[in-house]
Amino acid sequence: MTIDQHPLHGFFYPRSIAIVGATNNPFKMNYRIMENLVNLGFHGNVYPVNPNSPEVLGLKTYPRVDAIPGHVDLVVSAVPASKTLDVIKHCVLKGVKRIAIVTGGFSEGGEKGKELTRQIRSFVKGNGIRTLGPNTLSPINTSNNLIVSFNPVKKMRQGRISFAFQSGFYEPKLNWIFTHFGASKILDLGNKMDLNEVDALTYYSEDPDTAAIAMHIESLQGDPKEFFNCLKSITPKKPVIILKAGRTGSGAKAAASHTGAMATENDLVFDSAIRQAGAIRAANIEEFFDLAKAFEFLDLPAGNRLSIITLSGGEGVMATDACELNGLKLAKIGHGTYQRLKEIFPPWEIPLNPFDAGVCMEFHLNDLKGFFHKFSLITEDENVDCIIMQMPPNFSYFMSLGHNIPDDMLVALTQEYLDLIISMKKPGKPFAMWCSSLVKEEMELIEMVEERGLPVFPSAERAIKAFSTLYRYKQFKRKYLT
Repeated sequence: MTIDQHPLHGFFYPRSIAIVGATNNPFKMNYRIMENLVNLGFHGNVYPVNPNSPEVLGLKTYPRVDAIPGHVDLVVSAVPASKTLDVIKHCVLKGVKRIAIVTGGFSEGGEKGKELTRQIRSFVKGNGIRTLGPNTLSPINTSNNLIVSFNPVKKMRQGRISFAFQSGFYEPKLNWIFTHFGASKILDLGNKMDLNEVDALTYYSEDPDTAAIAMHIESLQGDPKEFFNCLKSITPKKPVIILKAGRTGSGAKAAASHTGAMATENDLVFDSAIRQAGAIRAANIEEFFDLAKAFEFLDLPAGNRLSIITLSGGEGVMATDACELNGLKLAKIGHGTYQRLKEIFPPWEIPLNPFDAGVCMEFHLNDLKGFFHKFSLITEDENVDCIIMQMPPNFSYFMSLGHNIPDDMLVALTQEYLDLIISMKKPGKPFAMWCSSLVKEEMELIEMVEERGLPVFPSAERAIKAFSTLYRYKQFKRKYLT
C-alpha cells in the first residue's frame, strides 16, 4: 500500500472539507473550527453546514452535507451525539468516505452512548466510511493549513515531528507547540471507534514529512501484536516517543470515563515490549514534550561527551550531577582550546567543564561579540559531542532600562544578540540552552531563539535528560545497523 492509499492520507490532505455545526456565534466552540480554517488559509474548499444561517464567516452555508454542490473529501461533525447518525446518513447520500466526529457522549456516555456507538460503527463500516473519533479534535496538517481546533490558533509552524494523541490534552498547548517548535501533523484518535494507534503508526512511518513520531496512549484499541511489530519495524528509521497513561487501576478508570475504553494492559509488560521494540518511553507530559522538542531541533550526538556552559557555579554543580546520573560524561576540553579560552578568563584559573561563562562575562561586557566568538570555541573542540548552556540575560532589555533607545536600534541590537547565541550551533553537535530567570523578558527572548531552531529547556537536568535520550537512540540505531 502506497502512502496515498492509506486510510489516513485523505484525512490529512482533503481538497474540500465540510464543517457540520458551523456557527457565527463566537461564544460557541464550533466557531473556532471555522475561524481557524478561514484565518489560517486552508488550502482547499470549506463548506459550512448550518440550516439556520445563510452564511458563516462570509462563506455560503448549506442545510445538509448532501446539499453541497461540490465534491466533499472530509466531513467534520460537531453536532450533538444524538444527531450524528443523521449526519453520517447524509454523508452516505453525498458519497463522503471520511468523517471526523468531534462530539463526545458516545462510548463514554453510559449505556445510551454505547448503543449509539454500536449503531454508528456498524453503519459506517457497512457503507465504507472511515471514521476518526468520536471525541476528537483533528486532523491537523501544517503543510496545507488544515486544522480542526477549538482554540484560536495564531499561526501554524511546520516541523518534522508528528503527534498522535488519544485525548485533547494537547489542544490548549497548540499555540505553544507552533511557537516553540512546530509539527508536521497532529492526530487526535479520541475514542478510536475505527482508526486507531496502529493506523497512526503505519501512516507516519511512511510519511516523508515525518522524521519523528510522538504518541500518547491510554489504551490499545488495535491488535497489540501488530502494534508492537509495527513499532519494531519503525524505530530503526524514525524515533518513536510514547507517553502511556492509565498505568494504574485508578488511572485506567479515569481514562475510561472520557474514552469509554478501559486500559487493560499490564504496565510492566507494556513498558518492556515498547523498549524491546526500540521505542522511547516518556515518564510524564513534561518529558514527552521535551523529547519532542529535542528530536525536532537537534542532530543525534556522535558520542556522550558533554560540555556544560553555565552562568553560575551552583548551576554547574547540579548540571554535572545530572550529566553523570543520565549516562553522559563531562568532555575533556583539548589543550589548544584551553589556551585560546584563557584570553577571556578572569584574573584566576577556572575549570573548563563546567565552564563558568558568567564570571568570565563580567570582565568582557564591553565586547560581547568578541567574548562569544572566544567561548564558542568549546563547541568546535573535537573532544566535545554535545553542549548545553545556561540562558544568558537579554542584554538588549537591560540596556533599554532608563535609556531612551529608539525602537529600531533596540530591534537591531536584539537581532545581533540573537545572532551571537545562534552562532553557537555547529552541524552535527547538538546544542541547547536552559532557562535562568523564568521572567517575562527571558520568555520573550526564548521565543525568538526557538523560532530560529535552537531549543531551550526549563532546567539543565531536563536538557541533559533529553540529550541522554538522543545518545541512547543513536546507540540503538548503530547497534541495529551493525
